[in-house]
Amino acid sequence: MLDSPAMRDGFVVSGRVWCAVWAVMLAACGSPGKNTLFQGASGGTPSGEAPSGGAGTGGGGNKAGGGAALGGAKATGGTTAGGGSSAGSSGTGGGPVATQADCIAACAGIGQCSGSTCIITCDANHPCTDNVKCPAGVPCQVACMAPGACQNGIDCRSAESCTVQCGAANTCAGNIECAGTSCKVRCEAEGACMSEVRCEADTCDLRCRGQDSCPGKVSCGETASSCLVECSGKHACQNLIESGATQDTHISCADGNCTGLISCKGASCSVSCNGSACQNGVCCTAKQCNLGATPDNCQ
Repeated sequence: MLDSPAMRDGFVVSGRVWCAVWAVMLAACGSPGKNTLFQGASGGTPSGEAPSGGAGTGGGGNKAGGGAALGGAKATGGTTAGGGSSAGSSGTGGGPVATQADCIAACAGIGQCSGSTCIITCDANHPCTDNVKCPAGVPCQVACMAPGACQNGIDCRSAESCTVQCGAANTCAGNIECAGTSCKVRCEAEGACMSEVRCEADTCDLRCRGQDSCPGKVSCGETASSCLVECSGKHACQNLIESGATQDTHISCADGNCTGLISCKGASCSVSCNGSACQNGVCCTAKQCNLGATPDNCQ
């Protein structure tokens, strides 16, 4: 079939035409360069993918300035700059994070800054005869380290968070009030925290460890999500204990303590009464009550 001169000449011409076309295509496209298909696996992010596995939104994924990096929202509660809420929001609900500069401005004339925390020290050399008021918007620590050093109460309701230490006998004579993201009150010495201790923070941690400490009412307000009250000092917590925390409440009373009524509500409430503690019982209206052998006076 291919022995005729005409057919052989036809195939030769066709081959030459295809070679010419292929040469033109190579000249236009250039020779293949280095393979970049898997570049993202070794040092770059392929086009159309959000960094660190986050799925981009829109056409082909968004980088910083368009979509959420690091898998979506940032761990601190805000998305990347340009993609939603501004960077720098805190992990406690989106509010701004206090800086050392914020502390220096807010704490001037009141105490000293350690990082962004305003530290107020009331001792024998510098007793706080007036009401101690923590500055607004920054974490605050109040240390009452001498008898009578904090005579007229502590107001920590405007601080970002608060820690109060009553580390000497008969100190912290006035009311202690706190709010913010968290509040820790430590009534460590004999006769410490002689008036009401009230926490309106999201997380409340109130500990009455000194003998005869916390003779006034101890409470967590309804703005709290969790409440912990420890009455471990001898004859501690001789008044009402109330928790309106919405999530969980934990109250522990050593033998002979917590002579007033204990009340709690929210999602769950656990009360531990050792020996003769909790003489007036507990009123638990929480969805789940764990009272041990202590009778529920609400039923």
